[in-house]
Amino acid sequence: MESMPFLHANQIFNISFEEDLAFSEVRAILDYLLSRNAFSRKVQETEGFYIIEVEDASFGVWVQEMDVIIERR
Repeated sequence: MESMPFLHANQIFNISFEEDLAFSEVRAILDYLLSRNAFSRKVQETEGFYIIEVEDASFGVWVQEMDVIIERR
């Protein structure tokens, strides 16, 4: 599994993934998570896993603090 820092919306996220992802996919996933306040500690206490559809692909996404693990489904 690869890991890399990713700057998006003036925030740095640690993205981990197994398959290559397009930047547009990563940005869409992060936008979805930001819109759901997924990086809030309060939200992370009750939620941490998301299924996110981007274009024609589906991703399983885990969030913990600013770490994001992305798996193509």
